[in-house]
Amino acid sequence: MRLIFSLALMACAPALAQVSDAVDDHDDGAAAESLTLDTAPFRQEVAITCDFKTECVEDEPCTETEFKPQITGIAGGLTPDDLVVQSTMTTDAETVELLGVKSGKALSLSGGSFAARHLLSITETGATRYTVHYADGPFVISYLGTCN
Repeated sequence: MRLIFSLALMACAPALAQVSDAVDDHDDGAAAESLTLDTAPFRQEVAITCDFKTECVEDEPCTETEFKPQITGIAGGLTPDDLVVQSTMTTDAETVELLGVKSGKALSLSGGSFAARHLLSITETGATRYTVHYADGPFVISYLGTCN
C-alpha cells in the first residue's frame, strides 16, 4: 500500500521533480522513492461528514434520502496546497477505501472494487457529488448534497 501512496505523491506533486534533481547522483533518487504520506513534509487529518439529500438511481426519477457517510483519513504532500489523500468512507452498509487529491478545500476521491467503483467530488464550497458505478447491470447511483 505504501508503494501506491509513494507513486501517487510523485504523480500529484510537481515539486517532486525539484526534490529528485537535488538528490546526489550516487543516491539514484532514493529520497524521492521514500516519500510517503507518513514522511510527507505537509500532513493533515481528514475528518468529513457528508449529508446527501437526493439519490438518483440510473435513469429513474431522483428521490429524497438521508444518506450520511463519514470520511476519515490522512492527507500529505510536498506543499500545503495540493495533497494526496488516503481515506476510508464508512456508511451503514459498507466501508470503502478511497484515494485521491485535495486542493485547498476541494477534494476528489475514488476507490472500491471492480464490482463497485466509487467517486466523490467536493467543491471549495462543500457542494458534493458521490456516485457508485456497479459493473453488474451496469448501473449507477448518484447522490447530491454537501460535505464538511
